[in-house]
Amino acid sequence: MSFFRYEAVDRTGKIVMGTMDAPNEAMVSARLTQMGYRPQRVIPTPGTSARSNGAGAVTGRQPSATSVPQPSTASPPSYRGGATPKELALFFRQFAALVRSGITLFQALDHLAPRTPHAGLSQTAREMSDAARTGGRISDVMAQYPRLYASHVVAALRSGEQGGFLEIVLDEIALDYEQEIAFYKGTWITKWLIGQGLLALAIGQPLFPHLFPNAQYGLYLRLVFLRNIPILAALGGLLLLWYNRMQLPENREKRDRLALKVPVFGDLARQKSLASFCRTLYHLFQAGIGPISAWEGAMNVAPNAVIRSKLVEAHEMVRGGVPIHDAFTATGLFANETEQLLATGIVSGQVVDMLDRVAVYYQDNVDRAFSNARYWMFSLAVSLTIALSGALLIILVKNYFAGIFEFADKFEQGG
Repeated sequence: MSFFRYEAVDRTGKIVMGTMDAPNEAMVSARLTQMGYRPQRVIPTPGTSARSNGAGAVTGRQPSATSVPQPSTASPPSYRGGATPKELALFFRQFAALVRSGITLFQALDHLAPRTPHAGLSQTAREMSDAARTGGRISDVMAQYPRLYASHVVAALRSGEQGGFLEIVLDEIALDYEQEIAFYKGTWITKWLIGQGLLALAIGQPLFPHLFPNAQYGLYLRLVFLRNIPILAALGGLLLLWYNRMQLPENREKRDRLALKVPVFGDLARQKSLASFCRTLYHLFQAGIGPISAWEGAMNVAPNAVIRSKLVEAHEMVRGGVPIHDAFTATGLFANETEQLLATGIVSGQVVDMLDRVAVYYQDNVDRAFSNARYWMFSLAVSLTIALSGALLIILVKNYFAGIFEFADKFEQGG
């Protein structure tokens, strides 16, 4: 396999340029035609060889380079990260708009890098621009920064490069981050209600024993501010530390395995992963990629690491010539109706159409699971608030009557 630079015209009449790995120029032209482009020029790139998986890889809309930029002096990969979903959503949304406008990939990144506030995203955008300028894959650059770009995001970009639908993938990544933001946007109500209940418990617990019948304000304040609230802050800090630790790439599988076990929310994680896989598989088949390479390109885009590992295991079956609907069945992840749709598509020669239907099916499941998770999240907040309020009321009543009985005993003894 070798790299070839190409120039073609898309459906809107715009000139697009890029690189593709293929056995020969004829294969490049055939692939471009299958993707809906009109090939204008295909030029072999001297001195390069492709790391191919059996299908040509479109690396984006890139022109031939006239100069080779110097390598970037970026920070070590393992130390760059920390972008929020909001920053990532904005980055990929702008990236998608620039690529869709028809400018070359490295020009889009050159424009985006200085306008990105997050230092890590800005620096990696420059590195991706350097890679695109010299015919490399931007996904290879992203893969060096696992704390900044999740592995499934890198896999999605790689599939877009492979199938020539990079702008679609960028849009979908941005949409995923925007949906994540929308999902957690309402959690401030949950956090506020639970936090208010815990704070009320910390303040109210020592109330009556030390302010009734003989006020002991100093002792009460010491118990609240030197015992209860520090304990509450320590528990909150430990919870935050555990959460941040679980976000690290090395703990991803452990976190994802735990996420699947959580009622309702586990279903959302499962449906999102299946929808991402089916959507990418559809795009790759539509681009003319064969079943083996299409499965390989789509199997790692699932956000959940546990589901991703099952899809990777099924790849060996596809490589052995097993039809994709049987591979779907072997994973144990998919609904029977989707497997039947794919079986019908293979027999009728309408695999792409059926994959489109399957992708829509799982996207509808994501929307349903999203609504259910939002409802149960609010219900959980209300339930915890009621439980905390009930606990506070019980403590206050108990301490109140304990104070009365203690006062009565002292009064009787003194009398």
